[in-house]
Amino acid sequence: MKSVFNKYLTYCKLHAFLTILFLFLLFAAHWIPEERILAHSTSFLPHNPEYSTLWNSLLGQDSGYRWNGIQALFRPLLYLFGPAQIRYLCMIAFFLLLFGAALQISRKLSPPFGFLLLFSFLWADILPVSYSLLQAGCFLITFAAILFLLGKTSLYEREDPNFLYLTFYAIGAVTVFLDSGTIPVLTLGIPLTIAFLSIRKFSNSTDIRKKLIFCSFFWGLGCLFMTVTKWLFTVLATGKNLFPEYLKRLWDENFGAVHSLPQFFLSLYNNLREFLSRPDFGIKTLAILLLILTAAYLTFFIMGHRIKRACLALLPLAFISLLPLLFYLFAPARGLTRPVLTSRALIASMYPILLLLHGMLDTERISHKLHTAMKSLWRN
Repeated sequence: MKSVFNKYLTYCKLHAFLTILFLFLLFAAHWIPEERILAHSTSFLPHNPEYSTLWNSLLGQDSGYRWNGIQALFRPLLYLFGPAQIRYLCMIAFFLLLFGAALQISRKLSPPFGFLLLFSFLWADILPVSYSLLQAGCFLITFAAILFLLGKTSLYEREDPNFLYLTFYAIGAVTVFLDSGTIPVLTLGIPLTIAFLSIRKFSNSTDIRKKLIFCSFFWGLGCLFMTVTKWLFTVLATGKNLFPEYLKRLWDENFGAVHSLPQFFLSLYNNLREFLSRPDFGIKTLAILLLILTAAYLTFFIMGHRIKRACLALLPLAFISLLPLLFYLFAPARGLTRPVLTSRALIASMYPILLLLHGMLDTERISHKLHTAMKSLWRN
């Protein structure tokens, strides 16, 4: 009984800490008078999309329905530094954190995945397209959580497994602070990630499914309870219940013309058709991606895997790992009108399936077979 009480007390302490963090972000968002923020003109900024967009996002105003914690943390810097200094400080800090994340993934997981992380975000976000602080916050939270779990890989197997669920509770709670077009994709991908990273640690798929279910459940609890806490503080501070209005606004923007279940499915179909008709993506690109995934899974099936009878036992996990990609494809096309969101969300949606394949593939065995085949061809 005492251990159960201590467990609940631990979750209460964590939730209280995150609530205090939320209140600090709310306070920081209103710390600087709006006149001072709006007084900074962005017309003098160079025509460099990642810097100018970052600064515009830093000065972005609250929509009245949410508070963006990542932006709020940086707004007090206006008192200490000039606009140009903040611009470069933010970009340097983000790049260092991204490079550190790639380095840690290379050490903890595998060098190819560290390179994949660094290259994909340099290619998709920082170099060719605009980057906003809002989107940076979503990905920093996500990969910081993954790195945190990777760093604890050898510990939580020997310690109380509740530590892992506590971590996912915190991840779920933190995601409530952020709003983004890619957040649904990320929040689907986070609970899947640790399960797929744990595949090599288990001899059967039952333990993997159990870990997947519990990680997802505690992530959902953290997200739900922090949402309720955020709503309660909003009601207490403003005397208004904005939550129903916020939900109505989301529904009207995404499925405003839906009045029945058939219309709902028709709306999803129209979203998918509109997305596949985009000139920068299209059904051909989707078919190529699915073909690559199928080929990768067949390679795993033929050349070797780490778990006995894994091809059939883990086949459901292969389909589960595609859920972020499916959500991305069926999402309302209004949120994907810019190529920056398309490339970013697509990378995020593909990450779980890549981790799954990496966890199941016996890379050493496959590498040995390929090396033997190449030597044989060279001799002939």
